[in-house]
Amino acid sequence: MNSRTEIDLEIDFTGAVLVKWSGRANDRRPQAVLQPVFERLISMGRYLRFDFAELEHISSSTLVVILKFFKKLDAMGVGFEYRYDDSVAWQRMTFSQLDAVMPRSPALAA
Repeated sequence: MNSRTEIDLEIDFTGAVLVKWSGRANDRRPQAVLQPVFERLISMGRYLRFDFAELEHISSSTLVVILKFFKKLDAMGVGFEYRYDDSVAWQRMTFSQLDAVMPRSPALAA
């Protein structure tokens, strides 16, 4: 499988960090790849907004790493929210697993 995940970070108009994911998130070792990004996000000390709507694919192992990170953010009291494109069947089926344990903010639920 070809992994070409792109993660763009930008500060939005509210001062939150917008974390936009695109491409194919199917690295063989997602924890090793994502850990430095997650550490940077935590060190920024800002509200986090994750946008998965432009992802073409995400592996189940990557989804597990993201879920663990979201649980860590929640335990640390770091504010965050996420969105995905629920008009795309695979995103709706995949990310509904996250919704079951970390409900999306109503404002971002597309």
